Amino acid sequence: MVDQNASQGNARDAGAMATAGGSTLVARIIAQGAQLALFLVAARVLMPADFGVFSITVAISSFLFIFGAAGWNEFILGWRGANRATSQAIAYAAMGGYLLAAVGVGCAAISVLVFKAPAYSLLILMFSGMLLLGPLSYALSALLVRRGQVLTLSIILIFAELTGLAAGIAGLMAGWNILALGVVKITMQVIHFTCVMIVARQPIRLVLNGGYAAEIFDISRSILSNRVISFISGNASTFLIGAFLGVASVGYYRAAERIVLAVSEMLFEPMRLIAWMVFRQAAEGGATRGEVRELLAQESRYFFPLVILCAAPVFIGLAIISDDLVGVLLGETWLPAAPVVTVLALAGLLFTPTIANEPLLTISGNIKVLPPVALFNAVATVAIFLVFTQFGLMAAAYARLGSSAIMLLTSFWMQGKHAGAAWWGAARMAAPVYAGVVALILSVVFANLWLAEQDLSVISRLGVEVIIGAVAYFFVIFLVRPSFLRTTLSLA
Repeated sequence: MVDQNASQGNARDAGAMATAGGSTLVARIIAQGAQLALFLVAARVLMPADFGVFSITVAISSFLFIFGAAGWNEFILGWRGANRATSQAIAYAAMGGYLLAAVGVGCAAISVLVFKAPAYSLLILMFSGMLLLGPLSYALSALLVRRGQVLTLSIILIFAELTGLAAGIAGLMAGWNILALGVVKITMQVIHFTCVMIVARQPIRLVLNGGYAAEIFDISRSILSNRVISFISGNASTFLIGAFLGVASVGYYRAAERIVLAVSEMLFEPMRLIAWMVFRQAAEGGATRGEVRELLAQESRYFFPLVILCAAPVFIGLAIISDDLVGVLLGETWLPAAPVVTVLALAGLLFTPTIANEPLLTISGNIKVLPPVALFNAVATVAIFLVFTQFGLMAAAYARLGSSAIMLLTSFWMQGKHAGAAWWGAARMAAPVYAGVVALILSVVFANLWLAEQDLSVISRLGVEVIIGAVAYFFVIFLVRPSFLRTTLSLA
């Protein structure tokens, strides 16, 4: 019966999958392009210390947003029962936004009355507006994905990002300093909220009943715990670098992180969406938990090679060209960030498989496993940063690499033991990728040596290296196993 269900799962609507994955990828590319363009303009206007202060403010607001979002998005995506439960989750999201906005307004008042900092108070108010609208926007976006309106959601995201980019550049040119970056955030949030409200046409009823509260909070509590712990893991570096090395070092580190994130988010968001869709569809063919586990294992043998195929050239290529890339994008002022980019790119490659943790564990019914493992990862991350950060900026970058390696190992264990992910089979299936990576590295290294003797601009040299590396990577994979690219890319 499992084999029959698996065959039915393999007959999924390929056109819908391609549209969902493709539109999400395009949206992420445009979004990251817009954010990177804004960052490039800001880097020419702001000093590293200014960017460091803004980064710390964003980190604090992101921490508060976690509580407002609280896993409602993941509940809506993973719920397979009555629609009344998703309406209930949306109501919780709305109330979370109200509470967080009140906290933000209180912090803004303290900034003015106690610290006499009206500029920072205005920035905090902008983030309070984001916290008011963000959780509800987040939940409604999940509702659109659940309805299959991924293309519409992608268009909304693109429109919001481009409008925010225009507002931010105008603010920077007008001399608004870091307040201009706050204008970007609130502009994007208002547009996103307005559009998803119009498209979703979902009544927001704050009158709650306890009919689905147990199911909702069972999932959201686990997601929330994991997100809080993951936030600590991901942002401990910002606060510890600021404490040990100062806000200028925070600026360099976050600039390097911004470059890596611009690349990784373009990859992670489509992959995360595909993971939710393919694993949920696979699980629908199982009548028992044992059958669901087996179906997830079968699906993982195709999903994870796709992840490896896409992630390896992106992060390894970024690590190789980081020096020239930082010089071209940010200028000489930011060159101390270049070696940090190299190390963070390798850390991003190790972190990649963790994108499937929440889909696999939620759909398999084992999401409660995630918080304790995430807590272990967070404690390990903070400990590593506490030890390494005091020795300098590069030591902090290597601390991130070490923490990503720990997260990789714990993800392998969780996905395999509790969701049946067949990582060993997936790794063997992805064997052609390893040959492609070797070809990519060798081709770019030799191309760099040859191009150093040519009369080319840095931008031209970068372009040639990227093209040569990509051609070598895919050509060698095709030589090793011609069917691998066709079989793997069909999932996307």
